[in-house]
Amino acid sequence: MLKLLRIVLVFLLLSACSSPHVKDPELHELVSLMVGEFSNEKQSKIDTGFAHLKLKNTRIWKDKPSYWVYSELSEAENEESVQSQRIINYQRLDSLTFTSTNYTIPDAKKYLGSFYDTKAFDTLDIDLLETREGCVVYFKKKTSTIYFGKTDNHSCSSRIDYIDYIKSNFVVSKDNISVWIRGYNRKGKQVLGKINGPYKYKRIIE
Repeated sequence: MLKLLRIVLVFLLLSACSSPHVKDPELHELVSLMVGEFSNEKQSKIDTGFAHLKLKNTRIWKDKPSYWVYSELSEAENEESVQSQRIINYQRLDSLTFTSTNYTIPDAKKYLGSFYDTKAFDTLDIDLLETREGCVVYFKKKTSTIYFGKTDNHSCSSRIDYIDYIKSNFVVSKDNISVWIRGYNRKGKQVLGKINGPYKYKRIIE
C-alpha cells in the first residue's frame, strides 16, 4: 500500500511540473528570458558613451492568445525620464521562427511605472494600439538558451525625416539582452544609434 502511495505521489509531482498550459515551450522560454528588470550599469561604467539605462519588461493580458509584454526603457538615475514605452506581442511564425511586434500606447505616460502594477492595462483597448508595418523582429533559436532576432533589411521605415530605415538586432540569453538599433539615411549611411556595438542589459530583477 505504501509503495502504491509513493507511485501516485510521484505521478502527481510529475504532472504538476509538466506545465500543460504551456502550449509552446520554446516561445514561452523566449518570453521568459525577455521578462524582468535589466540594467546596462556595467557597460556604462566601462564605456561612458553608453548611457546608464534600465529596461523593464513584464507580461500583461495573460488571458489573451499569444504573449503580450509591456516594455519600458528609462534613465537609471531618473526612471521618470522615459526613452520608450511599448507593448510587444510575441508569436510563433513557423517551426523555426518567432516574431515580436511593437505597438505604441495611446496616452503612454498614464502607464508609466506599470511594470509594478499591470492591472493598469486591464482597461486599455487593444484596438487602440498602433504598429508600423515592416518593423517586426524575427527571432530564431541558435542554441538551447540563446535567441537571435532582427528586422528585415530596409523594411522598417522611420518617422524621422533624415532617417530612411531602421535596423534592429537582438541577442537574448539567460539573464542578458543585447539591443542594437541603428538608423540609416537614403545613401545607406548610419545616422542613428551606436556604431561600436549594442546596449548590453543584464538582469537585476526576475
